Amino acid sequence: MIVLKVENIKEFMARLLTDEMFDKFHVSGCEVATFVTFQIDGKRHDEWYDTDERPSDECGQILWKQLRPVLFSLIRGKKTPEVFKVDFCHYMGNGDVGSLRVQYEKGELLVFTGYMQKEFSLTKEAQQAWDEKCRNFLGSYGEEQ
Repeated sequence: MIVLKVENIKEFMARLLTDEMFDKFHVSGCEVATFVTFQIDGKRHDEWYDTDERPSDECGQILWKQLRPVLFSLIRGKKTPEVFKVDFCHYMGNGDVGSLRVQYEKGELLVFTGYMQKEFSLTKEAQQAWDEKCRNFLGSYGEEQ
């Protein structure tokens, strides 16, 4: 696990909420505190979709691409949310899951990485590879803490 502090908050949040940068990630949970706290569990309700609309993946979580416009509408305006947290997941072919948490609170924006292996292993190679991929993906936005 690494923690990156995002220095250019405005640019990062603009890309997060208006760009396709995170669109392929699934969302396991989200919290936004503005005039009230909104909590989203990320669980997709497949029965809500018509048969021809149903997403083909089997993880059961919504994609950021689908949730992004809803969250953007919640925080759009002149006031900054008190809290903004999104937990992203990336399901890998081997059954492992990489995660990213984007967390804005008290004027500070942090990105946490995480990695869960399907099978027990004493090595940390997969976790370190995920951390490096995240560091490269986020590019110049964050500096490690």
